[in-house]
Amino acid sequence: MMECTNPGLFSAGPDWLEPGEQRRHEALWQVARGRAAGEGGALRQHVDECRACARLVESFRRLDGAIAKDADLFAACPSAKDLSEYQCYELPVEAREKVGEHLKDCPFCRADLAWLAGTAESNVIAIRRRRWTIYAVAAAAAILLALIPTLRHSGPWRYSDLAQIPALDHGDLIATLEQPERFRLALDDALNAYDAGDYRKSEANAEAILLVAPADPSAVLVKAMDEYRLGNTGAAVALMDQSERTQPMSAFRCWAALQLGLATGSRARVDRECKHLEGHPQYAARVREIRAAVRKRG
Repeated sequence: MMECTNPGLFSAGPDWLEPGEQRRHEALWQVARGRAAGEGGALRQHVDECRACARLVESFRRLDGAIAKDADLFAACPSAKDLSEYQCYELPVEAREKVGEHLKDCPFCRADLAWLAGTAESNVIAIRRRRWTIYAVAAAAAILLALIPTLRHSGPWRYSDLAQIPALDHGDLIATLEQPERFRLALDDALNAYDAGDYRKSEANAEAILLVAPADPSAVLVKAMDEYRLGNTGAAVALMDQSERTQPMSAFRCWAALQLGLATGSRARVDRECKHLEGHPQYAARVREIRAAVRKRG
């Protein structure tokens, strides 16, 4: 089994997930769904270079595609032993019928069956090795089965699959900077570090501004997003609360607050920011979709 070439990349993440594999799978799930905005390409570059992560992303993409098509995704493939015995007519009649039904819809198992038919190999280990890519998809499904129902559709994170944490809008944040002539360079450094995925460096630059201007709306929002990316959800929420108290709120800051509300399951924040954005031409259509989905879940 291949291993990730840079597991340290996934040390940060949502604090409700354990460091390591859980955060890695969550991050790669977002890459697979095209929702890794704001990462500055760091995750996508890693996926391009790491075969283990690339394989898992591909598995997640197949999984997401099947979900979108309402496929009966989580029905497990027959074991290698069952498929081998099916080929040799050694399965009981009832089990053979089930495998036969599965073969009608599963091209992977049909390919393995064809391979079995063309070889005298009787050792099941060989087919187990051939079927690794299929089992990678099954493993991905098992991980998501464990995460999605509990994290995304119930409890504090029941709206998190609706969230699209945005890339930071440089123009908007520079425009709302309290003292642009004094802090422009520090904010630029913070934004560039955030885009590159270096959230600790980004936070350090934001904090340099806040030492002098503790209520600067741009620096507060950048630090809030840094804390979220570092997995410190409680601190991110507190900072976003502070950012929202600074008026006037720009449309982008409302959108960022809305996405954090979705990611953390804050119905009050979601409702508030949807109301602020309902008439905005850039965000109105998406806001209507979010409102409908949130109301449906309660």
